[in-house]
Amino acid sequence: MGAAVGTVTTLTEEYSGGVKSIYWAWTGGTAETALGSCTTTRYYTGKILYFIADPGVNVKANYDITILDKNDNDVLARAGLNHGATTTVTICTGSLGAVANSQLELVVQNAGSAGTEVGEVWLYIR
Repeated sequence: MGAAVGTVTTLTEEYSGGVKSIYWAWTGGTAETALGSCTTTRYYTGKILYFIADPGVNVKANYDITILDKNDNDVLARAGLNHGATTTVTICTGSLGAVANSQLELVVQNAGSAGTEVGEVWLYIR
């Protein structure tokens, strides 16, 4: 049985050519996959260019991803809500927000409660 709160198993933060990338790999818990310990170590400023979410395996339909700044604002501008269980989501800058001098926290909810759900999220910022 998985933990009550899901976890981020990998967090990778990179800067290259003026673009910042963040990668989170997560595993669900038994409490409808609310994640813990999933905040970036670096602070970010810029426009969100691109968001990708891959639900991996065992994820329920209509799961939600938010990425919160220091003021608890969703930098995805609600574009991460209600995604399918088997479809990789890609969203470009026109539908996404921005961040100003903030660490970013990944929140995944409603993905399931079996403790076997896994997924991946990528975020690109300029």
